[in-house]
Amino acid sequence: MKKKMLAISLVTALLFVLAACGSSSSESEGTQATDSSKKVTLKIIHWQQENINNYIKAFNQKFEEKYPEVKVEYTTVPADATYDQLMQTRMNAGTSGDVDIIPLKSSFVGAPQDWSKGAADPMWKQWIDAGLISDLSDQSFIQNYNEVDVQNAMTYNDKVYGVNMGKVAFTGLFYNKELFAKYNLEVPATWDELQHVIQVFKDNGVEALGLAGKDVWPIGLAVQGLQASIHEDQLAYIKGLWTGETKLTDPVQIEVLQKSQVLMNSAMPGFMGVDYGTLPSLFATGKVAMIADGTWDATTIQTANPELKFGYFPIPGSNDAAKNKDLAGKYDMTWMVVDKSPNKDYAMKWLDMLSENENYTDFVNVAGFLPTQPDVEITSEFIKDIQPYLENFKLSWDQLFINRQNVGQYISESSVHAEMLKPAGPIATPEELASKSQADWDAAAPK
Repeated sequence: MKKKMLAISLVTALLFVLAACGSSSSESEGTQATDSSKKVTLKIIHWQQENINNYIKAFNQKFEEKYPEVKVEYTTVPADATYDQLMQTRMNAGTSGDVDIIPLKSSFVGAPQDWSKGAADPMWKQWIDAGLISDLSDQSFIQNYNEVDVQNAMTYNDKVYGVNMGKVAFTGLFYNKELFAKYNLEVPATWDELQHVIQVFKDNGVEALGLAGKDVWPIGLAVQGLQASIHEDQLAYIKGLWTGETKLTDPVQIEVLQKSQVLMNSAMPGFMGVDYGTLPSLFATGKVAMIADGTWDATTIQTANPELKFGYFPIPGSNDAAKNKDLAGKYDMTWMVVDKSPNKDYAMKWLDMLSENENYTDFVNVAGFLPTQPDVEITSEFIKDIQPYLENFKLSWDQLFINRQNVGQYISESSVHAEMLKPAGPIATPEELASKSQADWDAAAPK
């Protein structure tokens, strides 16, 4: 009997031990589920742009509150070639989970056309063709966007591969309204009127124009402003370069370079040492009357000096005011989901939440974008102020230009390299730069 009781006691004890072990295991698993080290890490890369970066960081916190099992890793680098390299490096990592969501700096532009045989495929096209980017066509959040903008900015081969966040203009100048009023100046509508404004400021000891030369590419914003107003039809001119009907040495392009050189000679001393991040603060503190920049930096300026009264006007490259009245720019920031992402479901949830009308409205007002969604209430007085310049919004040169493969430095990428002219660079005359550019173009012609 004692043996029997002892056996029952041992069995009972063993059951308690097993139950305790089971309870311990369950509690451990529950702890792991909420342990930050075990969370899903959603990786997003982006370029540095303070107003947008700050919004995305705040949005990521909201997303993490809704999905507590997720930690968003948001990496930003300078907007120049550093970001392009980061995109390429992360995409090359394949399925290792180095990135889940990638934004393009524009939209799906630059793909070869019938008239550009032998053109290089842009990186986004190579990725889509290789099956590296997810098809978003059936995602419900795509319905939140304007059909025309989905077609123009988010579609390739009749499928939707991106979510575009809005349109921006960058072919104009920010101007200080108080300084203009102080010297009885009107917003210039022609090239001669712009030269008059610059001269009045110069005569009164005011720095007229700021350019961010240290980063080089911002000079191209001013150049594209000239191109948008001097060329009758930029796309026809670009097509002509491929067919031989136009050349980079044509009078119209010489005029662009000549006037680019005039603007650089009118810029504040030492502009080649001014970095892009500093330029808005120089303007906000009244150290320069006008700066060449994109409309996206309006909120940066407002944050730097909420009391500043400022506006924005198209760079008038022509003496025909009718040719100068519209701003040009691009579809900015197109989010793509990496198809082999281990966290693709959460990447879709992130885009879905960002596409909700309330979140999207907050974003475009912070970013200073023109919306690609309907029924968005624009609160920015700045955007309302420049609305007349946006009625015939057109794509800028760098969105239309299709380059040849393996071109030389004078015509590389999508820029007209006016920064190579004095006082920014070593080349003395527009004619010499134009000749070098055309030589590089000819040398890269398909054999």
